[in-house]
Amino acid sequence: MRSLLLCLVLLLTASGPAVAQVHLLIVSGLGGEPRYVNDFHAWGISMADAATERMGIPAANVTYLAEDPQRDSQRIDGESRRDEVERALAEIRARLGEDERLMILLIGHGSSDARGARINLPGPDLTAEELGALLEPFEGHPVVVVNTASASGDFHEPLSAENRTIVTATRSGMERNETIFGGFFVAAFAEDGGDIDKDGRVTIAEAFEYASTETERHYENANQLQLEHARMEGDMELAQLFHLGGGVAADIPADAPPEVRALYEARRELEDRIASLRVRSAQMEEAEYQMELERLLLELARTNRAIQESQEGA
Repeated sequence: MRSLLLCLVLLLTASGPAVAQVHLLIVSGLGGEPRYVNDFHAWGISMADAATERMGIPAANVTYLAEDPQRDSQRIDGESRRDEVERALAEIRARLGEDERLMILLIGHGSSDARGARINLPGPDLTAEELGALLEPFEGHPVVVVNTASASGDFHEPLSAENRTIVTATRSGMERNETIFGGFFVAAFAEDGGDIDKDGRVTIAEAFEYASTETERHYENANQLQLEHARMEGDMELAQLFHLGGGVAADIPADAPPEVRALYEARRELEDRIASLRVRSAQMEEAEYQMELERLLLELARTNRAIQESQEGA
């Protein structure tokens, strides 16, 4: 029985493309006051660590640019200057695979006026329009941009594009006070509360829901008027599917032998492939999409049947 299961796993995992990888760019801008400097650094480091240690993203796929790279030269890849952001995105685009995805997390202070919305960086600020131009080469790839800065709500329109989800800590550029949404958004990935459906992964939609709820709770507990209202727009299906990865599935029995555990992991990979395929469906011919979807669903059905048989034979 075990050899049969193992053969099936090898057959399933050998077929089809690898699970789409995520590339993560974290940009932590000017803090100003020491408490903001410390908070922004803590959020950036926590997100980078969660990506590699909890979500399984290869370290080479995580780029962290910060105000002071010397603060942690082992984990910070460079200064968060506008030209460094441009360079980092160009490098990511050069090695981005066909089915791979990009997430950008912006941390810091922002502003918005008649000249447009921006995030404050060392040297020239980065405007929403400039970031939108930097993302043009990523057309066709799923992209999520999360701006946790004050006045970030005005980033939505300049960044809007097909196959893209935009999350901001504020509803508009008029909400200019300091924001706490970013800390909770990062905590959704770095801690356990963000996995709302308990499937072992945290999607962008789950992180948004968790951070929004915790932000509201914070203001209520402090008996303060809520000065920030997070906003998520764009491709909502992408937000439901886009995740950074995760450990083994939560439903794997603790005493499962290696070949059964491999079946559960194969099922997780197939689910990821189906999710990625659905995101790419708009760029595919209908017949091609349906054929590939049918193939993956049949593989998933065979894997589920093998898991059931392993349970019955236990």
